[in-house]
Amino acid sequence: MTDLPAEVTGMTVRYLELIDQVLPGQVTGFYLTGSVPLGDFRPGRSDIDGVVILASPLADASPVREVHEQLPLAPAFDVTYLTAADLAVAPDSSKPVVFTLDGVFKEAPSGGPVSPVLWSELARQSLALRTAPGLVVHDDQKALEVFTRDNLRTFWASQFDQLEAATAESPDDEVAPDWVLPWVMLGVPRLHALLATGNIISKTAAGEHALIAFPEWATLLHRCLDHRAGKPETFTAADAKTAVPFGRQVITTALAL
Repeated sequence: MTDLPAEVTGMTVRYLELIDQVLPGQVTGFYLTGSVPLGDFRPGRSDIDGVVILASPLADASPVREVHEQLPLAPAFDVTYLTAADLAVAPDSSKPVVFTLDGVFKEAPSGGPVSPVLWSELARQSLALRTAPGLVVHDDQKALEVFTRDNLRTFWASQFDQLEAATAESPDDEVAPDWVLPWVMLGVPRLHALLATGNIISKTAAGEHALIAFPEWATLLHRCLDHRAGKPETFTAADAKTAVPFGRQVITTALAL
């Protein structure tokens, strides 16, 4: 773990120490997904995402909850608990799932982060901190693309509708939360890139992809990339209003691919 960012090393070492105490012999694999294996982890900006492979489903999740309550609050440590049998077949979002979101422990009767995206991330570009013997992950490109198109039509379209409504009456110089604009401007092009290239890419790579695919929005994209790189940036309601037509154009273009 010496090549990992210090925040990632500290969090994952502590996590494995704690989880092995409460589930001895049960954690057969631990894989990082998201920004870390993609080389895009940004201190103060990025979460630590991953998948924990269990020898058997959790009969009682309370010890796991206690582990997560002992971990630092930042960066957010977001993992999903699955078995090798879960991962060997298509994602089943009807099954109960244990996971953390924004660092908060959750138990859901169904759904959660279970999706073709997580399966494909794990299969294609994860980083093993503990390798599960013989792990086979069901990676279905067609299912990934179907899920991505649905996510664009539902989740992302609604995000831009909400952003438009929230800023409609705001003066242009009103300061916006600094995470909102980078999140939408770098988030939705990731899905466009997936449908255009077949690949899951990082937020930074998504911004660079958008600069080529949607050059008319280059000024705001560059500012969002600068923010992700750690440079100080102040975003306003005017920027948010600019992001709305950008997002809708990206969605429309992606769905036409």
